[in-house]
Amino acid sequence: MITRLLTTVILLTFCVHTFATSAADYYESAVKRFVQKDYPAAVILAKNALQENPMHLPSRILLGQSLLHSGDALGAEKDLKTALASGADEEQVVVLLGSSYLIQGKYQQLLNEVKSGGRATDIETQILVLRAHAYLNLGQTEEAEKSFTRARRLLPSEPGPILGLATVEIQKGNLDLAAQLVAEAEQYSPDEAETWYGKGEIQRLRGQADLALESLNKSVATDPQHTRARLSRAAILISKGEDAAAKEDVDFILKNSPDNFAGNYLKAMLMARAGKYNEAIAEINQISQALSSLSTGFINSHTPTLLLLGTLEYLQNHLDKAEVHLKQYLKIHPHHLEPSLILAEVLMKKGDYQGVIIFLKPLLDQHPENAELLVLLGTAFLNAQRYDEATDMLDRAAVLEPNLVSIRTRLALSRLGSGQPDAAMQELETALEMDASQTKPGIMLAIMQLQKGSFDQALATTDTLRAEHPDNPMLHNLAGAAYLRKRALNSARESFEKAVQAAPEFLAAHLNLANLDMIEKKFDSARDRYEQILRRLPAEVRAMRGLATIAELQGAPHMTISWLEKIRNTETQASIVPDLRRLADLYLQNGQPEAALEVATQLGQLEPGTASVMELMGRAHLSMGNLDNAARYFRIIYQGNPESLATLQRIGVLLMQADDLDAAGKALDAALQRDPHYLPAQGSRIMLEMKRGNFDQAIALAQQLQKDHPNLSLGHRLMGDLYMQTRKFDDAAKAYALGFDKEPSSSLLLTLFRARQAAGEADSGVALLEEWLGKHADDYQIRRLLAALYHRADRLDDALDQYQILIEQRPDDFEVHNNLAGLYQQSNDSRALAAAQKAYALAPKHPAVNDTLGWVLVRQGSFKEGLAYLRQAHARAFQQPAVRYHLAVALNGLGRSEEAKQELEAALAAGKPFKEEGEARELLARIGTSH
Repeated sequence: MITRLLTTVILLTFCVHTFATSAADYYESAVKRFVQKDYPAAVILAKNALQENPMHLPSRILLGQSLLHSGDALGAEKDLKTALASGADEEQVVVLLGSSYLIQGKYQQLLNEVKSGGRATDIETQILVLRAHAYLNLGQTEEAEKSFTRARRLLPSEPGPILGLATVEIQKGNLDLAAQLVAEAEQYSPDEAETWYGKGEIQRLRGQADLALESLNKSVATDPQHTRARLSRAAILISKGEDAAAKEDVDFILKNSPDNFAGNYLKAMLMARAGKYNEAIAEINQISQALSSLSTGFINSHTPTLLLLGTLEYLQNHLDKAEVHLKQYLKIHPHHLEPSLILAEVLMKKGDYQGVIIFLKPLLDQHPENAELLVLLGTAFLNAQRYDEATDMLDRAAVLEPNLVSIRTRLALSRLGSGQPDAAMQELETALEMDASQTKPGIMLAIMQLQKGSFDQALATTDTLRAEHPDNPMLHNLAGAAYLRKRALNSARESFEKAVQAAPEFLAAHLNLANLDMIEKKFDSARDRYEQILRRLPAEVRAMRGLATIAELQGAPHMTISWLEKIRNTETQASIVPDLRRLADLYLQNGQPEAALEVATQLGQLEPGTASVMELMGRAHLSMGNLDNAARYFRIIYQGNPESLATLQRIGVLLMQADDLDAAGKALDAALQRDPHYLPAQGSRIMLEMKRGNFDQAIALAQQLQKDHPNLSLGHRLMGDLYMQTRKFDDAAKAYALGFDKEPSSSLLLTLFRARQAAGEADSGVALLEEWLGKHADDYQIRRLLAALYHRADRLDDALDQYQILIEQRPDDFEVHNNLAGLYQQSNDSRALAAAQKAYALAPKHPAVNDTLGWVLVRQGSFKEGLAYLRQAHARAFQQPAVRYHLAVALNGLGRSEEAKQELEAALAAGKPFKEEGEARELLARIGTSH
């Protein structure tokens, strides 16, 4: 199966001017070796290409793919992740990356990172199959069966899902049904490695060892990475006494997946058979250790181990594990104070302040004069905003330890929280008087000044302290924060850099520098800082959050999702609620409602019963087509009688989308009862009547809206929408025109233009755009539309005039330069190359720009140079058939007709119409007749 998944992905290339020739040459040679299945040679050539140009994207992808075929799944994972981070089309890499996880046994990581939804059908099918195999390996047979079934529905003639279902039936013991499924899959792909594996496994379980071995040999020969086939073959070989051959399979498996339990078990068996009993026992012990979570009897009864584990886990910030071990210890020794205090610190770090209070209060009776206990309990009260009780605990601690500055500092916070700022300041002054060398009170004073907005005072405080403590990173960091609030960015950067110089691992300063980079739009620098943080602190959520934001700002939603998923899998506390909401929204925007529902369910555990979670759950069900469930969630929100008119209106619209029109009407009417002239609800009420087919009622409501808001365009716009829906395009255009007269705007002009087009008056629509530009010459978007309309109508001179104006207005708009290159190309104008090169200089990674430049070069006969740019275009726009056609022309021009044929067949099989489809069919026919 893995080979089939891997080879469906087309190999691509990237070209940068100064390195183009050498890197591209190495790459093309690597492609040839890969096609010949000479994977080690492909690896060497791809590495050579990357040595010439580390940013040569398709060489990075090809290296990952070749490493995967060569058996180095971990190396493949690293290169594929690098390719994704460098801008590779996610659809091109995701199956390869998922395959690397599967081979390594990283099943949960595969499920966490490789989500289904929102991609081309063939990609979705392969992802569902990968996920199903991960579920199988985790023992989640029911989920695996669901995923295989979904994949089969998408592509009924694809053997992978059918064979997967056969594997499910094998695990259930239904060998006859499994054999039927294997036979069905064999009709579609008789030489599939998974087909031979299915046959072999059924034969093995039926005791037909020789037949099974023959089938499994064919499976491994077809796909050397087929782990399950090798495991089954090794088991048969051991039973036949062919230990040396079995060892080859076991070694191969463990090289790719060192933690494979079945592989390690077979390794132990081979050791025992060879008389290496001690080594075999050690191997079994290692397996047992890896599975220690299934046999916790010893740990739970051995209290020194429990305490040690609990303490070590706490020191490593593994709070959940620490809590489990320490609670188990305290069940056996409930009165031991020190472990109790460590557990309280664990709960404090987890933000469970109420838990700390409940846990520690009973200990006060036994230890009433333990200052550390009082400080911990006081701090918990402080964090829980129970300031009177916090003050009481900390006052008692201060009596016991009157010279302890930390207690005075906490008292200051407590008094501040209880509304006693003067007393808080007095505590800070007392702390400073007790020990002038202590910076914490001064730091707190500076923080209070920052919170009050007294930035100059905060700077005065930090400057005084910095003079005495020039190597204190917190003081430099606070000064940087004050400068940042004052928008003195250079001074802020200087202070943060001093903090880093004083303490190179001071996280807050690194995060602040990254934040400063974000403010100044230095995204590459910010990314580098966040990545450096994660190399040192892999679980640092704030760095992941920053990388998610960068990905979102740069239009890479799949990378944004990937980082938010990492946050989700790293942290489980309420602090990530905004991240989870953002993740669920992104999943919905990217057509992955099932993943959104999964995230919303987790949100529901953190924020049970909240309207925002209910809305997310409803939207997810809505996207999945589960209208009844969606409406149920939306009704719960409405029945909660939300105070906000905006919420009522929004829920009304969502209920409308869920086809619960009665409930939608009630929600919108409730909003209008509170404010009969509430414009959004009036507009939505009109849309509801449109959906019900009550056009007369909708028109009456639209007319009422016009009366209520005579100076606004919305009533006329909605009237126009009504006429558009009933295909009365002339009336629609008139309604939009009335609205446009009242509130002229670009958006309404575009709506009016579309209505004129639909009414068969495209020329008058163009005239409207021309008239608008006569009065609004700086309306860039309307001018771009007009230029495109001229271009499509073959009014090339007029289009050229508009493009030249656009370039004068925004000389750095690469899309305009790119479109201009296309226009020159269409006119056989030699200026096409210069325009395409200008676009490339502005956006060297944009797929359309690389496609245009590559195509211009190919049309000029520079097939080799053009091919390099076209490879990059395809690397970043995997599903574009026009790019594949252009690739085919370039390859055919270089005499590589067989590769050209494959590209043409893929382009035409994509099912997406493209302008040059006719030329693609003609070229395919010519290549076919020449063979």
